[in-house]
Amino acid sequence: MTRSELDQLLGEEIERRLSLFDAPPDPRELRAAMHTLKGSAAMAGHPELALVIAQLSQRVRSGEPAAIGETGEILRGVLGRIRAGTPPFDTRWPEPPPGLGPSLVDASYRGEYLATVRDRLDELEAALVGPRDAGGLAEAMRAIHSIKGTAAAVGDDVTAWYCHGIETDLKREGVTHETCWNDLPRHKSVVLLLVEDQAAALETLRGKRMTSAAPKSTTAPATVLRRTTQPPVEEDTGEHTVRVQGGSLERVLERIEQLRLSHDELKSAHATASREVRRLRELQVSLGDALRMLGPPRPWGPPAAALSRIDAVSRALAGAAEDLELGREIGRRGAERMRAAAEDIRREIALTRRTKLSAILGKVGAAVERLAEREGRDVLVSVSASDAPVEREVAERLVDPLMQLARNALAHGIEPAEERRSRGKSPRGLLRLSGERAGDWLSIVCEDDGRGVDVEGVRRLAVERGSVSHEAAKAASDDELLALLFVPGLTTKREADLLAGRGVGLDLALNTVRRLGGTIRLERPAAGGLRATLELPSERWTTDVLWLTVGSWELALPVSFSGKVSKIDAKRPPVPLLACLGEAAQGTPKVSLELSLRGIPTVSVGVDHVGEVEQCSLRPLPLLLSQVGPYSGAILRGDGSLMLALDAALLAVRAWALA
Repeated sequence: MTRSELDQLLGEEIERRLSLFDAPPDPRELRAAMHTLKGSAAMAGHPELALVIAQLSQRVRSGEPAAIGETGEILRGVLGRIRAGTPPFDTRWPEPPPGLGPSLVDASYRGEYLATVRDRLDELEAALVGPRDAGGLAEAMRAIHSIKGTAAAVGDDVTAWYCHGIETDLKREGVTHETCWNDLPRHKSVVLLLVEDQAAALETLRGKRMTSAAPKSTTAPATVLRRTTQPPVEEDTGEHTVRVQGGSLERVLERIEQLRLSHDELKSAHATASREVRRLRELQVSLGDALRMLGPPRPWGPPAAALSRIDAVSRALAGAAEDLELGREIGRRGAERMRAAAEDIRREIALTRRTKLSAILGKVGAAVERLAEREGRDVLVSVSASDAPVEREVAERLVDPLMQLARNALAHGIEPAEERRSRGKSPRGLLRLSGERAGDWLSIVCEDDGRGVDVEGVRRLAVERGSVSHEAAKAASDDELLALLFVPGLTTKREADLLAGRGVGLDLALNTVRRLGGTIRLERPAAGGLRATLELPSERWTTDVLWLTVGSWELALPVSFSGKVSKIDAKRPPVPLLACLGEAAQGTPKVSLELSLRGIPTVSVGVDHVGEVEQCSLRPLPLLLSQVGPYSGAILRGDGSLMLALDAALLAVRAWALA
């Protein structure tokens, strides 16, 4: 249907229900009417109208006396403008539409919400003072998008509306790179005021009409630009707690990371000392052999003084070796104590930064329910998770990808009630969120019972792009083909169009999860729909990795994804790891390593050597590097070298495609 046809239907819906706002209505009938109007506004492509109706509906339900009359007045104005062929409101973002008031954020979420937004604003500020290139702008927009997801998760629809407007405004045609950089500081100030004093922010936006076309008249007032360093004072609950800015803890953890690097340096020095001890002792033995060959002092042989001096050198070498070995042992014990102390401090700090897995999934579930209600979708949101502790930074980062996956499930995966009935399904859709912690890793599932992915379309595209042969694609199962969506070149806009009606949203979700050192797997449940499983470390700072050597490369693989190590089987040779990296082979692999990932076909890669397991800090990859290979992060070694950690799921898919 065209926009004008949708607007006509919306106008008819409004006109049919206007009489309810003139006389004392039946509360149930009024709630049902507003629910229908909200869904109709969203379907017609007017999200601001749907947002205003949602807020008015909440005010009506709470029994606010003036809400019913105000709703009727706003709807009459909207109806008149729709009949005239104009948008529902005469305002234009960032000016708030009539009837939009402050969001009501649950008090139990507010403190954590404020701290999270401030941390994201710190990231935005870091991007603004960094290089003005495409990578810096991408980091800035990622921070804005993260704030939008966090705001939506706690019910702050106004801040989410403003952040969505920023994204839309800076992506509109004709906007230059320089304009984006000039506008972002102003937007940062407004976002801060929105989360700290939303009523004042809305008043400012209405009074200033802050449009990009008139930057001089849209500058936020000084009160917007001031940053409060302390959150509002909360009621004393009898528990003595201290709230610390996220940036401060980040700096402390960075110092602890420096201690870890110092430990690695001492460990390297220990290895050097061990080599020197061996060398000194070899020299001592060599001198002793020389003395024995010379024999005792004789008149015609070497003088006694020379032999005595050689003997003294030999004893000195032995003493130096003993002293060096003692120093080596002292250094080793000191390095281990340093590492143990750093780990203890890190764990203690981590305790102040933890939340419960059930709390974060509950927050996302509540946000999805609000989104479904606003969009007029009849969907049951089921949340099941343990109270396992999760680092707060990881939990906050998870909100955005989970909301992205859930939003796409609602918008494109779960069919309308009529279509579900025609397919023999319950008219009410189902979205499940579940999570558990196994060791130091999290496994979180977002699953719906909708129409699923166009697997045949993926099959055709995989063959067209040369990712697999026609025979392999024909023989592959649905889950194996879904795994191919992680291969670079199969996650472009064209593929998003191919999956229209399923909008997987991998670009944003996968990027965030990979920056946390994790991965996403897609599966097609037997009952239909789509299941996305996020697997990642529960703490952002450390993870156990297995070191792999192949040719001149040394790479890390998270231990949780490593399977059995075996000799090369000539009948079923593994896929060379270098081939999965797009590199030329450097000899024949000597060892086969199985990749262990649930939902992805079992596959092995060939390497030269499998080293030791080490606990490392996984750091985010630069944007360009994250797009060129199956990598999930970087590891800084004590000698200053930067090593790459492999994305196990993407590596497995590449290996399977090459097998």
